[in-house]
Amino acid sequence: MSQQPPQSPAQAQQRRRDRRIFSGTCPDPKCRARLFFPAQGSASIECTDCGQRHEQRQLLEVEEVTEPDVVLHNLLRNALLGVAGTPRRNTDMVKVMGLSNYHCKLLSPILARYGMDKQTGKAKLLRDMNQGDVFDCSLLGDRAFLIESEHVDTVGYGKDRSGSLLYLHDTLEDIKKANSNQECFIPVHVDGDGHCLVHAVSRALVGRELFWHALRENLKKHLKENLDRYKALFHDFIDVAEWEDIINECDPWFVPPEGVPLGLRNIHIFGLANVLHRPIILLDSLSGMRSSGDYSATFLPGLIPVENCKGKDGQLNKPICIAWSSSGRNHYIPLVGIKGGPLPKLPLKLLPKAWGVPQDLIRKYVKLEEDGGCVIGGDRSLQDKYLLRLVAAMEEVFMDKHGIHPSLVADVHQYFYRRTGVIGIQPEEVTAAAKKAVLENRLYKCLICGALSELLVPPEWLAPGGKLYNLAKSTHGQLKPDKNYSFPLNNVVCSYDAVNDILVPDFTLSNLTSCNWCRGNNVRRVRSDSSIVYLDGDRTNTRSYGGKCGCGFKHYWDGKEYDNLPEAFPITLEWGGRVVRETVYWFQYESDTSLNSNVYDVAMKLVTKHFPGEFGSEILVQKVVNTILHQTAKKNPDDYTPVSIDGAHVQRVEDIKPEQDSDSHLPTKIILTGQKAKTLHKEELNMSKTERKIQQNITEQASVMQKRKSDKIKQEEKGNVRSSSPGTVRDSPSSGPSTPTKTPYSPTSSKEKKIRITTNDGRQAMLTLKFSTTFSELQDGIAKELDIPPYLQSIRYGFPPKELLPPKDGMENEPVPLQHGDRVTVEILKAKEKPIQHTSPHSAHAVTEEDSAVSVKSVSKELQDQIDKEMYSLCLLATLMGKETHDLHSLHDLQQFVHNLL
Repeated sequence: MSQQPPQSPAQAQQRRRDRRIFSGTCPDPKCRARLFFPAQGSASIECTDCGQRHEQRQLLEVEEVTEPDVVLHNLLRNALLGVAGTPRRNTDMVKVMGLSNYHCKLLSPILARYGMDKQTGKAKLLRDMNQGDVFDCSLLGDRAFLIESEHVDTVGYGKDRSGSLLYLHDTLEDIKKANSNQECFIPVHVDGDGHCLVHAVSRALVGRELFWHALRENLKKHLKENLDRYKALFHDFIDVAEWEDIINECDPWFVPPEGVPLGLRNIHIFGLANVLHRPIILLDSLSGMRSSGDYSATFLPGLIPVENCKGKDGQLNKPICIAWSSSGRNHYIPLVGIKGGPLPKLPLKLLPKAWGVPQDLIRKYVKLEEDGGCVIGGDRSLQDKYLLRLVAAMEEVFMDKHGIHPSLVADVHQYFYRRTGVIGIQPEEVTAAAKKAVLENRLYKCLICGALSELLVPPEWLAPGGKLYNLAKSTHGQLKPDKNYSFPLNNVVCSYDAVNDILVPDFTLSNLTSCNWCRGNNVRRVRSDSSIVYLDGDRTNTRSYGGKCGCGFKHYWDGKEYDNLPEAFPITLEWGGRVVRETVYWFQYESDTSLNSNVYDVAMKLVTKHFPGEFGSEILVQKVVNTILHQTAKKNPDDYTPVSIDGAHVQRVEDIKPEQDSDSHLPTKIILTGQKAKTLHKEELNMSKTERKIQQNITEQASVMQKRKSDKIKQEEKGNVRSSSPGTVRDSPSSGPSTPTKTPYSPTSSKEKKIRITTNDGRQAMLTLKFSTTFSELQDGIAKELDIPPYLQSIRYGFPPKELLPPKDGMENEPVPLQHGDRVTVEILKAKEKPIQHTSPHSAHAVTEEDSAVSVKSVSKELQDQIDKEMYSLCLLATLMGKETHDLHSLHDLQQFVHNLL
């Protein structure tokens, strides 16, 4: 199936002729980013670092790149080997409702020739629906985009950030005054890739850059069919010889001659107004609109009968509005209204003169208000649901045609070209590169930051003298063709090509170990349909509303998505003298009950797996069923203890919502990635005074702390550390999460829980509690184990520690809220003796003792709060330095530990 008309040999040759790439430096002294751009690109360049737009002539140190392939390779290599930091989305990659600008631009050529069948919702060639070969853009003549208020400040989708707000300030202020001082008309972003005029018109119509291709094709067809009328109308302004160039410039694949900037002009805007059967108003700064140049104008559909310029309601199609974004007048942007607000009105003093036709035609094609102004756009917008269905239908055609999903191509463009400063690479080149990377198993996606990474091995490393070649040679001696060689870098596996004497990487056996951008180790392969090759336990992108884990997303397991991670327990199968030990992964808390594990299915699979075709194995199946039923007998739902998988609940970058106030850049969370992933919240980061005081104390008391002896305490810690048995081993790629593990099963595990007790004087103990243990029973257990009377105990638990308060009246028999494995600290209060209990509540001595106890506890509480803050701040400092603190149980230990680090 052909989605675009064939190019003539001359066009194809012209397009291939100039593939040169130039480089230049951003002129902003605070940026100085190195930019790469093609010779046939736009006259202006958007910096990939600072986001500003500059004309090519403003760039510094512009020079031709003689070897583009080498440059691209080095850029990708730098992305592989350099620490690039957490990705920052460029304007063409910001996604709203799952769609980026680049994604929409990729689908536009398909949308020019396909429509959506109303009955099936599938894409269908327009000619097969008797609607011509190309989409008729006049069907959008009465449509207008109104932006949602929550997206007004979305960079790359909402307000334009290229400088237009400053350049058009006075014009926008006059429009605001004419609309009762309400901001109801704003300039919004479009990409500057040489198609900005049709992008601007497409956004003004439907909010997306979906129709840029159809608009260009419609314009080219319109000019060809009406060429004689155009020549007659503009014979005094346009030379006859120019018309061929004017028509050629409309072509979506037009490549301008060398040195000629790519872009459309006023004659093309006039043509688009006739294509759409509606006026297009071009605005400029106030000074520009008052000048003699035709920088602003009202382009009327003067070649179309007025009756054909009306909507279904019989009213004239309302004008759409575009504007120049800067004094360079090399970039068009649309101005649109805001959904839910009043429709914007353009005052009479800002309504420019008609371009190319008599002025009195304005009243024929534009409905003027009593004050002479006019309403812009209208309120007939395409529904978001319809737009998404339309996009989904076109995505299927893209997949059929190219064998890869457009969203994946868009991400490849974002992370492998835009991120490395390469601008203007043609979409078909990006599509081919993305498809090749997927087919070769080199494409990975980070589950934390969402960035794409490519598994690359520089060719020079594989040849004689290269790093990997020399390493393999020095380790294995003579290289052999029938042997694989593994390397620690990204678990690269290579074979040896004896004919060419080089190593050949096998990307199927290799595994990328970390994200090239955020350095997280949760990276997974990507399929051509943009789906992720999840590993068991991975958090997916599907929302979960019934999960116990609390992350809000489903988890992948054995080809399905579950609300929860499974519980695991060991099981032994004995048959015919053979003994097999297996681990059962069990689901029983799913909102979709059909996903809950079925005991007979599980037992049958186990027996079939290890004893296939055995006569009489039904008896073994029943034994396994009984064992599983015993293990999974209904218990307290709070006893749910899933398998432990590193990174299964790590919060993603997109989960963190940016502050609404653009001036506020205070972090709300820090995500530490890796095997020991942690999420540090805002509350943990705002202790600057405490941290400064702690660091001062560490510096002043370092010499004293160094002399303190902690051997005895450490010896006690070693003796009391709970031993843990290794979990079940599962084969998985090295880039996957750690092996799922679960506390070894014991008959009493569902009836008791163990907690570790640490005192402020350095002692430790392990207590075994029943699930029904009350607060007083916990106090008695601590008193018995550590010889601390209950009245001297201040119990704290959790991290950060919080005080475990005595139960309220009537709740003395409630169990304490401690879980298996919790760590509890006990501060020994400084009271001299046990308070004397008097029978008379009015006894003066009783009051004195009570006040004394309260006073002691109050002072102690303040002291403990300070200790808690110090402990917490020190743990934070140690964590940020990449150290583990699980063996530190006192403030002294922690201070000593951090001092040694510093």
